[in-house]
Amino acid sequence: MPKFMFETPDGDEVLVNSTDVVDLVEGRDDQVTVIELEDGEEISVLATRREVVIHLDLDPVQFLSGEYTDDDLPEDFDDDDYESE
Repeated sequence: MPKFMFETPDGDEVLVNSTDVVDLVEGRDDQVTVIELEDGEEISVLATRREVVIHLDLDPVQFLSGEYTDDDLPEDFDDDDYESE
């Protein structure tokens, strides 16, 4: 259950628990991501969707689908390593 401290566009810091994340949406610019949590709260953070996925060890297939083509993934990427539970 990774947690990570993100900076918000307002300069505040917010701790996000990966188990609470249900969706990621690109924010008002490409360096802002809106993190939707289980309780319905939405938090804007200064990070790309890809950075949020990496910092919180989220499933890239679930949270980045459609954003990257197969050519963008590393050669050793294996979908089976990221199956949803």
